[in-house]
Amino acid sequence: GCGDRGERPAVRNVVLVSIDTCRADRIGAYGAAGDPTPRIDELARGGTRFDRAYSPAPITLPAHASMMTGTIPPFHGLHDNGEGRLGDDHVTLAERLRDGGFETGAVVGSFVLDARFGLDQGFDLYDDRVPRSGGAEWIDQRRGADVTDAALGWLEGRGERPFFLFVHYFDPHMLYDPPEPFRSRFEDDPYQGEIASVDHEIGRIVDALRARGLLDSTAIVVTADHGEMLGERGEETHTYFVYEPAVRVPMIVRVPGVEVVSSVAEPVGLVDLLPTIVGLAGLTAPGDLDGRDLGPSIRGEAGGEPDRTLYFQALESTKYGANPLLGSVGERWKLIDTTRPELYDLLEDPG
Repeated sequence: GCGDRGERPAVRNVVLVSIDTCRADRIGAYGAAGDPTPRIDELARGGTRFDRAYSPAPITLPAHASMMTGTIPPFHGLHDNGEGRLGDDHVTLAERLRDGGFETGAVVGSFVLDARFGLDQGFDLYDDRVPRSGGAEWIDQRRGADVTDAALGWLEGRGERPFFLFVHYFDPHMLYDPPEPFRSRFEDDPYQGEIASVDHEIGRIVDALRARGLLDSTAIVVTADHGEMLGERGEETHTYFVYEPAVRVPMIVRVPGVEVVSSVAEPVGLVDLLPTIVGLAGLTAPGDLDGRDLGPSIRGEAGGEPDRTLYFQALESTKYGANPLLGSVGERWKLIDTTRPELYDLLEDPG
C-alpha cells in the first residue's frame, strides 16, 4: 500500500538461498568467465548486486548464525562448526517472520546446520535429513538436486499465507564432485562446476515460483556463508584466513515491484540480511542488531552510512596455540589484527 515512504514493493513471500563456500568472483554477475551462473545472473539483472558483501567468519555454522540473527559471532556465541547451540534468547529471522504471519520452511544440505545447533528456531519445517555416512559427520551432505526436491515439496503445500523459505546448498564445499553435465563442462575446475550445478538448482526454484504465479510477489535473496581460498596464500579451502577470497561473498536481492536495478559498492555484511528481509516483508526490525536494513539501497534511495566498518574473525588457529585473526573492513581499509597486524588499502589493492 501507500505510506509516507512512497510505494512499497509488494513482497508477500521471501526465499533466502545460501550457497555454502561460494566465492563472489565465481558468479557471472561478479565477473566469473564462461557463463557458469546464468540463473543467478538473471536475478542480479533484475535486482540489486552488493559488490562488497562480507561474512563475519569463514566457517559455516557461525556465518549462518549471523545470517539468521543479524549479529556477529561474539554476540550470538557460535564460533565453530559442531560446537554450541544458538541460545533461545536470540530472536531469529524465521521467528520474526513467523510472528509476522509467515509460514516458515528450511531445507539444509549439510549436517553442519543440523537442528541440534539451534538454527531451527522459528521454522515450521526444518528439514535437515542429511544421509549419514558413518564417517566424519562434517562431510555428511545431500546433493543439491535432493535439497531442491525437498524445497519444492514444501512449496507445493503452501496455501494462502505468505511464506519464508530458506534453502542451503552445500555442494561447493570440498570435496568438489559436481554432477553431470557440469562435471564434463567444468572438467578442469570442479569447484566452478559445483557452483554451476547449484545455479541450475536455483533456476528450478525460480521456475517453480513462476509456474505457480508466485514470482511477482516473492523476494529472492542469494548469498553465501563464506568463500574459498583455492590455494591462494597457501590455504586450500577455508577457516584459517580472512583474506578476501574467504570472506567476500555474493549477495543478490531481487525484489518484485522495484524498478531500480543497481549495484551497491558500499561494504555490507551477512549481518544485514535479517533487518533487510524483515524490512522487505513490511515488518520492523529492532535497532540493537549489528546489521542494517539495506532497503534504501535496494530501492535506489540515498542512504547507507559513511565509514561503516564490518567485523570478521577466524579462530581456527587458536586450536593449535596460535593467535586468533580478528578484523574490520570498511570502504577503504581492511585491518587483520593478530600477532603481526596487516592493514590493506582495498582501493589501491582490492586483491
